[in-house]
Amino acid sequence: METSLHRQLKERYGPEMGGRSEVSIHGFRIDAVSPEGTLIEVQSGALGPLRAKLLRLLPEYRVRVVKPVVLTRRIAKRSRKDGVETSPRLSPKRGTLVDVFDDLIGLARVFPHPNLTVDVLAVEIDEVRIPRRRWPGYAVVDRRLREIAATVTLRQASDLWTLLPEAQAGSFTTLDLAERLERPVAFAQRVAYCLRLAGAVETLGKVGNRLIYVPSDGGTKEFALEKVDECSRVVSS
Repeated sequence: METSLHRQLKERYGPEMGGRSEVSIHGFRIDAVSPEGTLIEVQSGALGPLRAKLLRLLPEYRVRVVKPVVLTRRIAKRSRKDGVETSPRLSPKRGTLVDVFDDLIGLARVFPHPNLTVDVLAVEIDEVRIPRRRWPGYAVVDRRLREIAATVTLRQASDLWTLLPEAQAGSFTTLDLAERLERPVAFAQRVAYCLRLAGAVETLGKVGNRLIYVPSDGGTKEFALEKVDECSRVVSS
């Protein structure tokens, strides 16, 4: 079921900008098309399921993936799906833009690509819940956009560092990265994987079993061309 958040972003990037929404291209349903012809894909969940579609579309079309990351949410409750909402309360859970790496890993073998842009949106939302017996005791029936607090646009490998300003200084291992980000090592490993496949870092060797990474001064163009070749192979197969 489409949430209000998905619909609002689809409208914002499509009809509200003079474009269209819900367009069919090559058998794929596209969320929106900009006035300039860029295909818009809004993806609130994991990005991995978009990979096959992108590999088919990127050789011919410019594609913009819109990925919202929730910073804050107000929780509104209903006794049933069509019931009256209670006064919302602010959830203590907070998100940050760096959370997007949990999902960017799904596009690690596609990004960067000359025809691909990823907009990471820091959003504040309302989340509507109804009770249910199974854990966690509620079901989310809708999410609504309240505000877009910030937008980070990713076009090339070096843009990934915009999400990681505290992590770019000098060489590091995934253990160092976890400490800089104040995150578990498993999360740092996902970040390093995305950086490495994009060409944003190079490896200098190892400390024990851990690779040593350093921000890359080049290689982005070569990595992007590899992604173009991969897309071309998919289309021709």
